[in-house]
Amino acid sequence: MSPRESLDELFRRAVTFPGPNVRIAGLETALEVVEDQLTHARDQATVRLRARHKRDGDVLHPDDQAQDLYELEVTIDQILPRVFRGGFVLTLWSVFEVVVKDMAEYAYAQRQLPFDSKVFRQPNFLTQMNGVYSQNLGVVAFPDTEVRSQLDSLRLLRNALVHHNGSVAALPDSLRRTEKDEYAAIGLHLYSDIHHEYVVPDGKYIRHNFELVRSYLASLAERLYDAVHPEPLKDEDA
Repeated sequence: MSPRESLDELFRRAVTFPGPNVRIAGLETALEVVEDQLTHARDQATVRLRARHKRDGDVLHPDDQAQDLYELEVTIDQILPRVFRGGFVLTLWSVFEVVVKDMAEYAYAQRQLPFDSKVFRQPNFLTQMNGVYSQNLGVVAFPDTEVRSQLDSLRLLRNALVHHNGSVAALPDSLRRTEKDEYAAIGLHLYSDIHHEYVVPDGKYIRHNFELVRSYLASLAERLYDAVHPEPLKDEDA
């Protein structure tokens, strides 16, 4: 971006063009809120149980107290992180899809091409995206294959969370591990119940993937904008 850009060019780039900045800024705020509220919810669950045990300790059977403590552990380690952090993963992918579609629709309109959003309604969003951007718009969607691989892993974890509650059986091979510490190394906590093994993303995972989506969309937006608008708008008196 040139320091001598006209106001019209600045407006077109920052307002008319549906880039990712506003949505990404909202996601960044949401990420901080998610972690703050998760900490608060954990603390409150612990405080409430301790207060109940202090109040009713004389009449509670030791086995009931032990069960309460086990359920508290499940709540703070599994259920709350699944709701807060798993929910953020779903929102992150949703924002990714919406930004990609909006930018494509804008580019099609600028080139006076017919646009049908149904083109993205296929099993693999990234494959369809590659066709729209690389083939139809002449903008390479994934110049870095490793970035595409990481985005696909995010997509598949999102699917596993939505459709299978994070079941290990539904994870892609890129996320499959053998031991708990191997899952922890990639930001996923492994848990099990009597029916399934499943994973819950940790704070490191959602922060890493937020940065992945932010940097990728910023790069795609810049390359698409330059392809659609190779000549900047100039002031009328320039």
